[in-house]
Amino acid sequence: MSEPVVRDDFSRGEVVSGLTWLSIGAAISGLLEVVYCGVVAAIIGALFNSVLSKTAMLWVGKNAAALIPWAVWVLVLGLLFFVPAAGGFVAPTNNILRASLIVAGSAGAIWPLTRAK
Repeated sequence: MSEPVVRDDFSRGEVVSGLTWLSIGAAISGLLEVVYCGVVAAIIGALFNSVLSKTAMLWVGKNAAALIPWAVWVLVLGLLFFVPAAGGFVAPTNNILRASLIVAGSAGAIWPLTRAK
């Protein structure tokens, strides 16, 4: 059996490119979760943000830079929830659904950083 090869000699450009793509995915995820806001969307938000944080940690380690995709996700949700011109027509009017989406998605993003390895 061969042993896995872990590559950790990334250039700065690779790290920036990887975080950019993760942030684009987070923005699209945030938009879709607002459109289909509900309990299922909150669960999906938590799981997907967890995956984004874990993937970002592969490039930057266990530090605040791994939360860049989560910050983009929160920014998209904030724009769609609280700025009527940006997406007031899309955002749900139920504040419990809004809060559950934000809390679940944030918990999913932060949890991988807090776990001991």
